[in-house]
Amino acid sequence: MTFSKHPSMAFYSKLLKLQPDLFRADKKSLNIDIYKPDTYSLLEPSLQYDPGEPADLVLKNVVVYGEEEKSTQYIAIRGNIILRVGDPGTISRIITEKTTVIDAEGCIALPGFCDSHLHLMSAAQRLDGCDMEEIRSADAFRDRLLDYNRANPDAPVLYVYGIHYLDPPIIPSVDARRFLDGIIIDKPVFVYAHDLHTAWANTKAIEMAGLLHAMPPYPPLLEMLDLDGNIILGPDKIPSGEFREPEVYFLVESRLQSTYPGSIESRLRNLQLACQDLARLGFTSVHRMGLSHPAEDLSFLIMALELEQQGRLPVRINASVSSIADWNMLEDVILAHRVQRALAKARSQEMTAADLHDFLTGQLDYIGDRRHRALGKLVKTHGEEYPILEKILEWSELIHDTTMTIHVEPHLKRDNPHKKESLPDYLDPGCKVRCNTVKIFMDGVIEKDTAYRLDQEPGEGIPEFNQQELDALVQLADMLGIQVAAHSIGDASVRSMLDAIECARQKHARIDRERGHLVTHRIEHIEMCTPRDIQRFGAAHVVASMQPLHERPPMTIWHSKVPEKNWDTAFAWRDLSENGAILVYGSDWPIVSCDTRQAVHHAITRKPWTTGGRVQSIPLKQAIDAYTTNPATIEYAANCRGKIGPGMMADIVLLSGNLCDLERDDLSRIGIYMTICDGSITYDSRVEPDMG
Repeated sequence: MTFSKHPSMAFYSKLLKLQPDLFRADKKSLNIDIYKPDTYSLLEPSLQYDPGEPADLVLKNVVVYGEEEKSTQYIAIRGNIILRVGDPGTISRIITEKTTVIDAEGCIALPGFCDSHLHLMSAAQRLDGCDMEEIRSADAFRDRLLDYNRANPDAPVLYVYGIHYLDPPIIPSVDARRFLDGIIIDKPVFVYAHDLHTAWANTKAIEMAGLLHAMPPYPPLLEMLDLDGNIILGPDKIPSGEFREPEVYFLVESRLQSTYPGSIESRLRNLQLACQDLARLGFTSVHRMGLSHPAEDLSFLIMALELEQQGRLPVRINASVSSIADWNMLEDVILAHRVQRALAKARSQEMTAADLHDFLTGQLDYIGDRRHRALGKLVKTHGEEYPILEKILEWSELIHDTTMTIHVEPHLKRDNPHKKESLPDYLDPGCKVRCNTVKIFMDGVIEKDTAYRLDQEPGEGIPEFNQQELDALVQLADMLGIQVAAHSIGDASVRSMLDAIECARQKHARIDRERGHLVTHRIEHIEMCTPRDIQRFGAAHVVASMQPLHERPPMTIWHSKVPEKNWDTAFAWRDLSENGAILVYGSDWPIVSCDTRQAVHHAITRKPWTTGGRVQSIPLKQAIDAYTTNPATIEYAANCRGKIGPGMMADIVLLSGNLCDLERDDLSRIGIYMTICDGSITYDSRVEPDMG
């Protein structure tokens, strides 16, 4: 199960179902010939260093992963660069009385892990909530929620996460709000299912959303989009408290979030804590994927940069800007390019950190109501011809107000934090935050029949981008040096993205030569793929970004939806890798665990789904590379990250135990001993225990 797009932005995509002639990008708006290519090289240069300088930090008695010689070695680090890797005699000459020497006691040293697909702000938001992931009974749910309420008396809303679908259910469908009222009645309670496809609310929350009345009538747009049945009603025809799918529970969620938006300071704290959790798991880099909400993307980027300047960011973050399949889609790509170039200027110190902040908040203010403004113009122009536009505009008003309240105004109301004397005037040239990616959704998920598949007629609104739109978006991004990451679950979705990338490669061969490299476009998830399309990845230099813990053996809903004849090339890690795809692994955290040890174990021990079925497990080295070397390559950083050696950045994870222990079902034999990012120790098991 993967994340759906943000419910408020999913609304704009659904408009296409109602009035495609108005909301689809037309031929004129898809004209990319008006844009000038950007041939700026994105390749990170090799680092300059003097191997004879004294070391700041030395790790002794380590076994460097991948080397044939298994004897222990020393790793010498100065600043954020590895100076030397070798025997004690080689290193001793650069050890001084100021050098910190750490005995790694035979730990395995690997390049720092990278999670290539997660949703960092969603994970951070959960840190203030009540975690019910392991709860399996109504009594345990009640006790946990009451304990949480007592521990958080000032919380205006109680957000609960992680409820699983059980039989019988923990929260009764037709009596959900009364069940929750029996626990907490004096403040809003909002409960998310573990997969975020269902939510439950108590009476207080439903009342705040203005939905505590008999239905029908339903909210007008839910009826127009045929989603009214997703509000479960009680015997009295009043909402029972169960809301199915994000677009529906957004009616309640948005009111709660906009009424109590939370401060930027609390979000910064939670983001830092989420990143510290990642460091404890050995991560030094992550790829944060957008959920089709450009304002949320910029808000996140602003906060990540503030943490970096405050010295509170323990991991590198490769962020993204979302593009939505409507008449503004190419403007989203232009926004991503403007952000990318502003960050590059700030890293080269042509722009101060304060000026960068002002630029980003200015862009945030502009995009916060861009689509709503465009809708207003359509109403003025076509309102009489299309009366439905008035109702659509009313719904858009809710989205606009929520977006401004949650993501835009909190930044605009703050003083520029980078103007404080305590913060550096400029970004460091090696700033940990990058933004080189546009994130799009091509389809939904297998389980909900929203994947774009070759063996089925697509439903309304699937695929999100038709081929003409996708070709234009990928070609514009490719011209500008922007990577496109496409959520593509079904095999038709994967094929469509491969077609678009191949077209861009053919048209932009000269641009690529001038730039000096290809843009590393990527396809996310790839749960279904045909044998023919698997073979296309290598030739087109396409990244296969996949999540080992999403794969489950039969029988699940997924397997009931996909014919057995297609199982051999489902989650085809081995076939894709052997056919030249650049395989990178991630988690989709917080949907599933982001513990690399669990994921690598699953990747190397996976069994075929049928007797004689195709083997899609991969060797240990390929699985490790998918979390280390390969992500550095698609970040354009192969010259300075992803390996342990002289001249590479000091991004290192030390593992206790033996890597062969990853083949065992009991992973307790292997632990995270230490994490080092950018030359600084970000996690030390000698000080705090391993999360695993």
